[in-house]
Amino acid sequence: MKKIKPVPLASIVVALFLLISSLYYLLIQSEEIPLVPFWMGGLLVCTVLISASALALNRNADDRTRVVWTRGRFLPLAADLVYFLAVFLLVFSGRIRPDLEFEFLGLSAVFTYDLVLPFLVLLASFLVIKDSINLLYGYSTRGREVLVFSMVRLSAVFTLLLLGGIISIILYKGIGAISWEFLTQPHFRLGQEGGISTCIEGSFWLVMGAMLISAPLGVGAAIYLNEYSKRTGLKRIVTIAVGCLNGVPSVVYGLFGLAFLVATFGISLLSGSIILGLMNLPTIILTSQEALKSVPNSLREGSVALGATKWQTVWKVVIPSALPGVLTGMIIGVARAAGETAPIMWTAVTFSATPVHMFYGVIPDVTQPVNNLCYHLLNLIYFLGAWDVETKAWGTALVLLALVLIINMVAILVRNHYRKKISW
Repeated sequence: MKKIKPVPLASIVVALFLLISSLYYLLIQSEEIPLVPFWMGGLLVCTVLISASALALNRNADDRTRVVWTRGRFLPLAADLVYFLAVFLLVFSGRIRPDLEFEFLGLSAVFTYDLVLPFLVLLASFLVIKDSINLLYGYSTRGREVLVFSMVRLSAVFTLLLLGGIISIILYKGIGAISWEFLTQPHFRLGQEGGISTCIEGSFWLVMGAMLISAPLGVGAAIYLNEYSKRTGLKRIVTIAVGCLNGVPSVVYGLFGLAFLVATFGISLLSGSIILGLMNLPTIILTSQEALKSVPNSLREGSVALGATKWQTVWKVVIPSALPGVLTGMIIGVARAAGETAPIMWTAVTFSATPVHMFYGVIPDVTQPVNNLCYHLLNLIYFLGAWDVETKAWGTALVLLALVLIINMVAILVRNHYRKKISW
């Protein structure tokens, strides 16, 4: 079997080229794809290599390693080869050409050449990798194991590429708007001129207000549910209710705030902070509960054996041990609060460039509305057809992304700092 290993390895190399290039063109949606001849040649090469490997698998193997071509092995391989040839023939015959446009199952979306062909090649690359790994390991258990791990690794790589692609596009389109004036000046003329300083300021105070409300309540509720509450029907009901609240759409929270909070506090920083805090509360409760559950019971028992009270055990032993997980929940809450638009557009924000009024230079006036990066970006998108604000919209998106990343990085560093102190 060692004699045939270079053949499926070569097909894997070709498949990786097909995978990366087709994914690239699938993301950029280019009307011209100069790699089509290379794609078709790659499919033919893979078809030949896989067919040769399959034919040689039995011929070059002894009785102990001979593969029995059952229907469960032969039919999927044959179907994949037919698919490769079908894609080649559709392109070669002109059925798939640059002016291709069609609707599928009555959907309003129109499928075009720059979408269909890269997708077909992308699917073919996955099939080539699957067949090549099976042939490389002779359809053994080891081969199936390698195949599963390879697909998992490809999924991880795909996720990283997707994230990198999003960040790269926002960075490329938004970097032209970034300047000191853009970051330090308020906007005017409906966002056509000026910067986003008031938006950054408003976003900061909204996130801080939300975390001041949700963090103590969420962690406190998690401590009670995990450390003090007994396993009763009431605890199960509360746990189910928290899980349900975690799945409520953010726009519903916005309607709730409009109906109950705005009537009392008006459209203000306080209303927005409360509604964002309530929205983050289930997430912090659930993540904090899981962090508390991960603390070994032996630590609790050892603390009690030394004469500590229940509260001393929770405060001095359980909470420090669970702190990394609790901070993880807070990280998720901060990122969610910074990126929400629906809950605050009816409760807290204004498109005005008026800065947040401060008492004594440090305390914001919570009774006044504020601006927000997400809401500002939404308004700029509305104005795209009327004014030239596209560059400023991309710049706002870049600043919002950078702020979320910075907050997450700082929180992760703090979490890792406390995690290093824990050992059990």
